Amino acid sequence: MTESIQKISIFSLILFAFLIFSNFVIPVDAEKTEICIDKVWVESNKGKIACVTLATAEKLVERSWGTMLVEMIQENSDELDEKKVTGAPYNPSIDDISRAHSYLVTLSGGDLTNPISFQTFSKIEPGDKPHYISSFYELGFDTYFSLESIPSTDKIEFYNLVAKTINPGKAPELFDVSIDVLAGDNSVIVTINYPKCEITNYLPYSQEFVLFYQYSDLISEEIRDRAVLYCSGLSMKVHDPENPKIIPKELSPFLSSQDESAQGYVVHFYGPDFDGLSTIETFSDFSPSVNLIETPFDVITIPGNPFDEKPQFFLESLPSKDKKDLYKYFSKWVNPGQPPELVNVSIDMITGNGVILQRWNYKDCTLYDYTINLEDSLLKFSYTGAQSPEIRDKSEFICNGRNIEIDGKKPIEKFPIKSVQPDMQISSPRIPVSTERAQYFELSVFGGELSQIHITDKVQKFEPIRRDRGPLTPLTHAKQYDFGFVLESLPQKEKAPYYEFISRYINPGKTPEPFDVNIDTVNGDNTILHRLQYSNCDSVDFWWYLQQANWYYQFSQKEQDEIRERYIFYCEGFGIDFPE
Repeated sequence: MTESIQKISIFSLILFAFLIFSNFVIPVDAEKTEICIDKVWVESNKGKIACVTLATAEKLVERSWGTMLVEMIQENSDELDEKKVTGAPYNPSIDDISRAHSYLVTLSGGDLTNPISFQTFSKIEPGDKPHYISSFYELGFDTYFSLESIPSTDKIEFYNLVAKTINPGKAPELFDVSIDVLAGDNSVIVTINYPKCEITNYLPYSQEFVLFYQYSDLISEEIRDRAVLYCSGLSMKVHDPENPKIIPKELSPFLSSQDESAQGYVVHFYGPDFDGLSTIETFSDFSPSVNLIETPFDVITIPGNPFDEKPQFFLESLPSKDKKDLYKYFSKWVNPGQPPELVNVSIDMITGNGVILQRWNYKDCTLYDYTINLEDSLLKFSYTGAQSPEIRDKSEFICNGRNIEIDGKKPIEKFPIKSVQPDMQISSPRIPVSTERAQYFELSVFGGELSQIHITDKVQKFEPIRRDRGPLTPLTHAKQYDFGFVLESLPQKEKAPYYEFISRYINPGKTPEPFDVNIDTVNGDNTILHRLQYSNCDSVDFWWYLQQANWYYQFSQKEQDEIRERYIFYCEGFGIDFPE
């Protein structure tokens, strides 16, 4: 294992060295008087002489990979640039022809009758030792790497291998993977060969952070996938610049068009609590998930898809009217009474031209968390494309079974969808219009010592505290609570009655009686989507603070800091209602 890991660890160094040498033009004989403008002559340890930039030459000399032959001068010029002659720092333009641009991935062997090449993988990374899963070494796998891309129809044969790996039944035979690293002129810089490979993880997810370039070059959220492959060995071939290997035009890497790449999801629910098949077109994100942090106080999930564990997944969206049947199903999980039945869920990954690229089937699922929040971070793309905060919700499920169906041409009629007809029109993902989705929150406080109901819509941010995770209140509180929520808003004179009410929990004196709170999620047409009901709330944390982080949208819509107020309520009961 040590030898194999060493191969992995030196891979980056070898590739880096070769990429530096790839800045060379075609080598020439020392006697020739070719013009070397704004560059220097360097002789490699193998006796090859080339004209390179000063920055490249200095790196080669520093690493003892070459020798600088002459000072950098600008030939065919009447004047010498003293800064260049003395070897002062110089920033030449990058050579776009010689640098690495793309990858060509070829699979062969195993169940594959003929080699298959894929031209749309955008990111390839060798695995590193700290993240190596040691159990695979015992099975003979001593190297691994990952592939990332935008899911697209040209990779259906690869997805078929993924499906055979995940689904029950015989796993595919081990196969070989060859990766060509291509320069701008489609010449191969280096070829990396991984023999006897197996797909050990496959994950669709959304890249929603503005801090990263998108594979599609678009300024918006994009669906991506990531596959991890473990293999038995690693070898690398460095290609001679004098006799380059050129990839033919028909195998040139390319970016998939929006018509052929994944653009969204359509989700189907089927079970005793639903009247037939319930199809929803307004989910924006889907991903299999794993628990990143799991404590008695909280559970935080992230995208992940280990094949050997009980499958779980999450869905995210803008809360909207078309999901009302689903919210009523969720309410059975929360409200007293008959608990919800298990549900089958299928998630269709849809391309821009309406093709079902993948269908993820989950069997016998249980909802284990539903949360709603205001997404106000400037570091994330919004679902609507607007530069403004938006109310989102997240539903998390854990299931007893999972499989993937790959088709790419027509609706899939099999498990667990029962009522799809062969001529049924494929649903298309969409963003709900503003009148049909949640736009703001309305707060109602009543009961206890309050003589009247206090109602306000001047609450900008609401987040529930996750339930059933153990004690939720600070250690200073004597009593522990199962439910809670957080409110944030701008302090205003109009809310003086609330401040007087809150002061009872802060000032010394008799402890006030418990009170109830309703949080209405209100659509753009002023109808109520759902009502979150918190009962017997008798503990409140309250403070003001200055929000001056510029990676959040400000409630005031001004590009300046603002004073905010934050409340944390702790309650004994929780329910969901749907006022008509």
